[in-house]
Amino acid sequence: MQNEHSEDAPGQNKTTTIIVNGRPREFVGHKITYLEVVQLAFPGATMGESVIYTVTYTNPHGKDGELVNGQDVSVKEGMVFIVGKSNRS
Repeated sequence: MQNEHSEDAPGQNKTTTIIVNGRPREFVGHKITYLEVVQLAFPGATMGESVIYTVTYTNPHGKDGELVNGQDVSVKEGMVFIVGKSNRS
């Protein structure tokens, strides 16, 4: 059961500074999705068959990992995301 006021709960709309491809970015929310990270790295990027984005992250307060399309991760202050773009040949 989801609380209708859950978005108003303290900390749910907190602004966090993350690093995406070496640039600081402000993110509002508790979890960031693969697509949101790609959009922060490559604004206006579209998902297609010819382009592949790889997303890895390091979390100074937890586990490091990778994100794939459809996944999300809890955002922590100072997380570093590396987004790579490659063409499928």
